[in-house]
Amino acid sequence: MPPVIMQRSAGVDAAAPVLGGLTAHNTSRVYSPVTLSSEWPTVGRLLFVVSCSCLGTILNGFFVSSFFVEFTLKKVGNVFLACVGLADLIMTSSVMPISGVVLLSGEWDTLEVCRALQFLGQASTYSYSLFFAMAAIENYYRLCRSSDEYVMFISMHTSCTCVFIFALSFCLSAVGVFLNLDYDYCLRTDYGNFAFRITTLIIFHAVPLVVTYVGFLICAIHIRNRAAKELPYRRSHQYERDYSRTHLDIAVYSLHVLAWIPYLIVVYDYPNAPDYKFYHSTWIAVCRPVLTNFLYCAINRNFRRAFAHLYYYCCCKSSTTRSFSTRHRRIICECKMPISDVRVHIMHQALSSNSPARGASSCREMQEL
Repeated sequence: MPPVIMQRSAGVDAAAPVLGGLTAHNTSRVYSPVTLSSEWPTVGRLLFVVSCSCLGTILNGFFVSSFFVEFTLKKVGNVFLACVGLADLIMTSSVMPISGVVLLSGEWDTLEVCRALQFLGQASTYSYSLFFAMAAIENYYRLCRSSDEYVMFISMHTSCTCVFIFALSFCLSAVGVFLNLDYDYCLRTDYGNFAFRITTLIIFHAVPLVVTYVGFLICAIHIRNRAAKELPYRRSHQYERDYSRTHLDIAVYSLHVLAWIPYLIVVYDYPNAPDYKFYHSTWIAVCRPVLTNFLYCAINRNFRRAFAHLYYYCCCKSSTTRSFSTRHRRIICECKMPISDVRVHIMHQALSSNSPARGASSCREMQEL
């Protein structure tokens, strides 16, 4: 089916004419697809975008790094969940900073910049859905199938699968945006190709939605039934980890779905909606990656411990492998004092101690510093 071209009525904000790839100063458009409403203060919009970008990039970076510093998360099967964090990182470390740069430049966004951001945003969303579906499948094999079947699953070229998912997401996103086969996010004058949009909707949204929910719900039911039958399992740490991770995954993916529902309703049911409704619904979904992965740190013990190690590594310490007792944290925080004062203080403790254990502890504190 050829692309359907639709001009919006005069009662709705008309798209500005395109001149040399630019929206002609966009005097007729109040809402920008990149920098939001021009009626809002520029400083306020800039602070909002930069704050979301910085916070989201830090949290998503910590989330991805958690799989490298926490022993219980260093599993081959967790690579799909780590790639979920990478997909969110694309949104917070590329889409939002570019929007901030456009605001700082003082120029209205160009059509090329807008389409580049649409390409990155769609690729991030496509890969996010597929990786969550793969995480649900991995969870199903780990909890509901035999150990041999799970080993067979994780040995099926996991790295190649991740590369393929990213490549497929970026390729189809580029084809849809730059060949005008997808919905025109920037000017809102073209519906795109109907067959292409239905195909991407099924591949990247409908099928992953069903697979993800079915996989996680089966895992949740299996965990509950096993805990009811096996008392040692219910009292073990493994039950706590399985229960927490499965329900957290369901909650985080549900937030992803809820964030995109307003956009889908506007695009498919109300294509003539005003710009402010359309772009507000889009930015709700764009801002979703800022906080959702923080839920893992707030609720799951393993991620919380990994986030704590990474925080100490970034702020207080040069290693993520040492344990942090209360006493060590007190000594490390004294690094705000002059270095000579800290050394004198520790040496005084070592010389004034008559206990060999105290001397050994002081030596360890010196090595920490």
